[in-house]
Amino acid sequence: MGSVWIAGSYQSYDAREGLEISDMVEGWLRRTDCAQVTDGVAGVLLVSDRYRAERLGGKPSARIAGWGHGTAALALQPKLDRSQGQPYVFPHVRQVVTDAFRRAEIPGVGALDGIETHDCFSMSEYMAIDHFGITEPGESWKAVENGELERDGAIPVNPSGGLIGVGHPVGATGVKQAAEIYRQMKELCGDYQIQRELHTGLTANMGGDDRTVVSLVLENVS
Repeated sequence: MGSVWIAGSYQSYDAREGLEISDMVEGWLRRTDCAQVTDGVAGVLLVSDRYRAERLGGKPSARIAGWGHGTAALALQPKLDRSQGQPYVFPHVRQVVTDAFRRAEIPGVGALDGIETHDCFSMSEYMAIDHFGITEPGESWKAVENGELERDGAIPVNPSGGLIGVGHPVGATGVKQAAEIYRQMKELCGDYQIQRELHTGLTANMGGDDRTVVSLVLENVS
């Protein structure tokens, strides 16, 4: 690792690769791997079937078919200690997702048409991919390389651009994810619309270094 001053500005480079890393954050993370914390607000209106019929004219909507919620220690090491001997790095994340599947009475990720997940960092999405069951543990890169996660892929993930693409309004992110799945269901997403009918979608929101995790399975109601 070295550094050089150029015209009064500081730049860094990797001496082994000759790559400029002026945008390096930590380890292998660059700025493009990190979501920008932004301001934002989001809301969801939850109503009964009767209210929808009487006050909203029975217009097509969506429902929460299943949910999962779990917590773990804030520090990383206790989480890693908890995962010793288990296939998943964060067993509580896997449990939350499978709880949502169970409550929604779906067999697993293969029953989903789209996912919005918490990618505050690119590595967060890599973790989520195998914890959802899209790949075997530790093989998330395969789903990326074979195009499974694209809008026209087997299981589109973050067609909105996720937190890295559109910003990270802390506190509003989970609701925004639900709103994005709803918009996909109603074909309101324009040039980032999933290229097939979306009946069932998943959200996964993680806060405090994955200390708290919430997952929702949403179903289109027409």
